[in-house]
Amino acid sequence: MNANAEPSVQVQKSKLQSLMPSWLEGAVAARTIVLIGLLIILLSAVAGLVAGWISAIGSLIVLTLLAMFGIWLKVQKFRRQLVRQLPAFIDAMVRLITIGNSTQAAFQLAIASTETPLRGYLERAANLVRAGVDLDRALHQTAASVRVEEMYLLASILGLGVRYGGRADLLLERVANFMRDRDQAEHELIALSSETRLSAWILGLLPVGVGGFIIIANPSYFLRMWQDSTGQILIFGALGLQMLGALLLYRLAKLT
Repeated sequence: MNANAEPSVQVQKSKLQSLMPSWLEGAVAARTIVLIGLLIILLSAVAGLVAGWISAIGSLIVLTLLAMFGIWLKVQKFRRQLVRQLPAFIDAMVRLITIGNSTQAAFQLAIASTETPLRGYLERAANLVRAGVDLDRALHQTAASVRVEEMYLLASILGLGVRYGGRADLLLERVANFMRDRDQAEHELIALSSETRLSAWILGLLPVGVGGFIIIANPSYFLRMWQDSTGQILIFGALGLQMLGALLLYRLAKLT
């Protein structure tokens, strides 16, 4: 009974995983997204039973936005982890090329010294290479699934090394140093702009939180505004100003 149940569970997991976008793979599990969706529906239904359908819609919108924000944070953290692991992998490749290995052989051998999650994506690219795909195209396909710019750069460099030869080890070493310097500069920039970004988040989310609380706690008040023509103008005007303010705060935070 258990032997039959385990394959069915694995098949169900693979089906759920296939429905997910490729850029979510590895960062968020399919089961987690399903559980989050069910929890949002359940909480929205409870809010609807307690305070009416306006509260249900408001809860659904607010919880969905919070879930999307949490998933976005997970994806960004996962991509940063991949980027931080790339310099060590490139250093291993440089050492292997220096002692006489070809670029393609160094790529295959350096995977063994790489940790997860980067190792899984590199092994996928290595399997494509064994199937007859060019190394740069295999890495481009892998980079397209995770949308990491540094991996696109690595694919281009390895493609040049495989096709035209030359001292690929020197270029790879410079790229690894560039990635480390860029990561350090990003950390310093984040530390310097943390106060500005925190203020932008608070100012951007405060109106949304207050509006969502009013809709959930007192739906009759919002319903009276919605049924009045002047109230609709105020609601749509507030949404437009909120979107404009969020865009301006985003640009401000990006500039810093």
